[in-house]
Amino acid sequence: MSNAVSPVRPEDAKAVQDIVARITSAWNENDADRLATVYSEDASIVLPGAHLKGRPAIRDWMAEAFDGKWKGTQVLGAPLELRYIRDDVILLLSQGGAYPPGATEVPVEHAIRGIWVFVKQDGEWIITGYGNTPVRAPIPLPEGPR
Repeated sequence: MSNAVSPVRPEDAKAVQDIVARITSAWNENDADRLATVYSEDASIVLPGAHLKGRPAIRDWMAEAFDGKWKGTQVLGAPLELRYIRDDVILLLSQGGAYPPGATEVPVEHAIRGIWVFVKQDGEWIITGYGNTPVRAPIPLPEGPR
């Protein structure tokens, strides 16, 4: 039975938030190996100009990005919506993007909205799909330590 309109159970919401926090931490350290571990082996990512299929492709693309365009950046992924598609599938809509250290906002050229698909495999949540699209407006960073 579908839970599409049910609130996400606190333990599942925490698991998803923990995964996003792991991505943020890995990104902020430019660690493509660690970042790739939150994706399923057959995950799909769609980004402007890129389609990545599978954990190795995700890892390789991120390693190249951390050596180039995204080197030294930090990332924000603030939740907008979190809901079940089924008991073992969660949809997360977020906004954020990459920004340089010391910034007060995600600059317009890097501001995105993302869609994440989490599945429960072997009792653990993992990302099986992700895509993002430009917002075309800056996104203020939340107050507090970064």
